[in-house]
Amino acid sequence: MLRTGFAFLDEIIEKDQIVEFFSPDEELLRIFYHRVIALSSPVYVVVVSERGGLDPYLVKRFQRIFSNEEEVYIRRAFKAEDVPLTIESMGDDDLIIIDPYHHKKEYTRIVAAIRKGKGRKFLFSFLDREREGSIFGSHTAHSIIKIVRSKRGFKFIFIKSVITREIEIPNSIWDLYDKVNEEGLLRWLV
Repeated sequence: MLRTGFAFLDEIIEKDQIVEFFSPDEELLRIFYHRVIALSSPVYVVVVSERGGLDPYLVKRFQRIFSNEEEVYIRRAFKAEDVPLTIESMGDDDLIIIDPYHHKKEYTRIVAAIRKGKGRKFLFSFLDREREGSIFGSHTAHSIIKIVRSKRGFKFIFIKSVITREIEIPNSIWDLYDKVNEEGLLRWLV
């Protein structure tokens, strides 16, 4: 089951089959998707890039924090033409896709592959969804959520949602690392 660990956010997107998260802040998005992978495990993950994209040690740290050390199944797509095939090979399981539009081409085939399976999909994109990317891709996602830093933390901004208007949900940066209202990371520091 895909989840972010933020109860209010998970409640809003619980019925959405395809949810896209994007951010102009690569570090913030990177930390967030590692958290989501750890909380959602066991889960299938497709990483689209030539190098990097996923730090297995960071996933393990988050899994320890959230007491969920289930398996994470990873596939990589190095070339643009590999992306649709890799996504389709994952079948009907829930799927996390990191940077699906990395190569900035093959949009139509990638979006078609994302739409095919029956499982839920969380997309984490480094492109600025408000300025670039395919319109087809924007119409495919049921919710599009921008994650931005603020003075005291970060906020989720709903750019598109089937059930809510455009809203901003502020959070403390420490909420990324902890269970809300639980000891979370603190138990590892004390």
